[in-house]
Amino acid sequence: MKDQNYKIRLIEHCTGLQEQALTNIRKVMEEVEEEVAGYGPPKDRYDGFRNQQARRRNLYAKQMEQAAVNLQMLRGIDLNRNYDEVAFGALVLTDATPFLVAVGLGLIRFEEEDVAVVSVVVPVYHAMKGRKTGESFSFNQKNYRILGIL
Repeated sequence: MKDQNYKIRLIEHCTGLQEQALTNIRKVMEEVEEEVAGYGPPKDRYDGFRNQQARRRNLYAKQMEQAAVNLQMLRGIDLNRNYDEVAFGALVLTDATPFLVAVGLGLIRFEEEDVAVVSVVVPVYHAMKGRKTGESFSFNQKNYRILGIL
């Protein structure tokens, strides 16, 4: 039975995933820095290795920034709010997949089932936005009936 405690555990799980992502990205960024330091001084102005490492570092910095934003958004969900319609922070229980409207993590495995963790900018959210318990919505030629909103 999915209840408020299930939702709290799910959000804690998602928060843990983002914290782990931040830890992993930091570790990889440190490894990149060590590689650059071990490489020695630049060979010339167009040092390919250094340019490649700079691009990697920038990519990981963007990923780190996104994970930090996701973490902040997850921590900002009001766990005491009661939802009468689909909105940010809601756990939408459907006849198929449960949806947590929070951040874009996609389909994750949680307590023996798949849960779609979606942000408010993806099309599936717009298909269900504002819907209430008992209503239906369609996405990708699949129909969903909302059984409850936590």
